[in-house]
Amino acid sequence: MGIPNDILHARLAFLSHFPHNQRATATNFLLQAIRAGCNEPNQVVGYALETACRRCHLEAAQTLLLLSELDFEALLAGARWALWWESLPPAEKHRIRAEREDEAITQWRAKQPPTARQLRYLHSLGYRGPTPANRLEASRLIDELVEGVRHV
Repeated sequence: MGIPNDILHARLAFLSHFPHNQRATATNFLLQAIRAGCNEPNQVVGYALETACRRCHLEAAQTLLLLSELDFEALLAGARWALWWESLPPAEKHRIRAEREDEAITQWRAKQPPTARQLRYLHSLGYRGPTPANRLEASRLIDELVEGVRHV
């Protein structure tokens, strides 16, 4: 089970209003509301906004308060995502986090040049093709060559 599309869109609608360095704090405002007993989107938003008022020295709190005026629907969407997230069993949360981490690592590797170590290893495996474009491609080539060696 992944994140349902409507929940994924709700999460993105909320998070799109925050710079990356504020997203965890903004999300925590919503999650704290649920952990405090709020179980409806409007309750979650109300509690989160009260908390943001008390913690207005934080940039994420200021953005959250501004969002309540500019795009209240996005704030409700974030609350719906947070309610869904908190309803999941711990094992499912762990699985989703691991899946998202793997995706993030894959995206990062696709943007990085291959390492000298990867290139040396490819050469030692007998690879004589064009230089891989990135670390991800180099890693996949290595996997293919190693698998090929194992099957011989």
